[in-house]
Amino acid sequence: MKAGSQSLPGQLLMLRLAEPRWSSALERRLRALAPGGILLAGPLARSPASLCELLSRISRSLPVAPFLAIREEGGARGPLAVLLPPLPPPRAMAGRGVVATGQMGELIGEALSLLGFNTNFAPLLDLATPFTEKTLGERAFGSDPKRVAESGRVFLRGLRRHKILGCGKHFPGWGSVPPATTHELPQSGKPMAGLWREDLVPFRELLPQLPMLLLSNAAYKAYDFDHPRAGALSSQVVEGLLRAKVGYRGLALACDLESDAVRGALSLGEAAVRAINVGCDMVIVEKQESWLTMQQALVGALEAGKLPCDRLEQALERIRAAKRGLRPPRGQLSKIAWDRLARRFEEFACGA
Repeated sequence: MKAGSQSLPGQLLMLRLAEPRWSSALERRLRALAPGGILLAGPLARSPASLCELLSRISRSLPVAPFLAIREEGGARGPLAVLLPPLPPPRAMAGRGVVATGQMGELIGEALSLLGFNTNFAPLLDLATPFTEKTLGERAFGSDPKRVAESGRVFLRGLRRHKILGCGKHFPGWGSVPPATTHELPQSGKPMAGLWREDLVPFRELLPQLPMLLLSNAAYKAYDFDHPRAGALSSQVVEGLLRAKVGYRGLALACDLESDAVRGALSLGEAAVRAINVGCDMVIVEKQESWLTMQQALVGALEAGKLPCDRLEQALERIRAAKRGLRPPRGQLSKIAWDRLARRFEEFACGA
């Protein structure tokens, strides 16, 4: 194992961070973990200037430029709603047409760029169905696959104009997944042909434009009938469908492996190794103890040959490719530019 390879698996992990303020403890934590990316979750700092400074400090504390991500799809429950007038939800935007949806993508992209983010975990490409009304609700663009694809396309275009990476989710689609309890693995019983004709349409059309993709944490009986596995842990879904059949070469992310229901009989470390081995490139982690367990397991698997070096290098190259051209956060926010943007948010929300 090459010198310094102990730190390489850390680049395969993205830290879900719920701390809205910078602190010396957070700095020590970030320097010790050296994550490949940060997903800000939970309540944001109430001041845009404070959030701008937080992102700049996070970036400067890490040896490799990180993905600085947030999940902002629009709607009153979006994280930006504490800083700016809330935008309509995606379903309402799709109802107003592709021009309005593209404008929303541009507004969100501009706001994220001003704050210092470089990645947005959006758009959501799942279809609206009776199954998803409670889980996704107004977050879904609609039930028609072509309409969802077109809405996602123009939303992504708006993000790209401000150099924000988009992340489609949740491959291969959540529309056919019935609600499950927190102790059950969600499972879709939809046939392969139905998934291909409907749920997969937005992904198939947009994958060439998506720098990254979030795998579903549901199981799909069409691909894993005898032994249901979460999408991110399924070689049939990731290697067979996403990589081989659909031909996606971008960054694939796994999440929720800390859930017993999602990983099943696998230990936390085994789940992380399996996700990378089947073709995922990064794993989103919430707890520091989970991070250390996963990192140790990845290092051990690499040393033992259970994680092939070429699979590690492939994942790292996809991460490097996605990060090319990312700009570091400025660390300072123009109050004039922010106030002007806030007025545009308000006008747009009112339908002007």
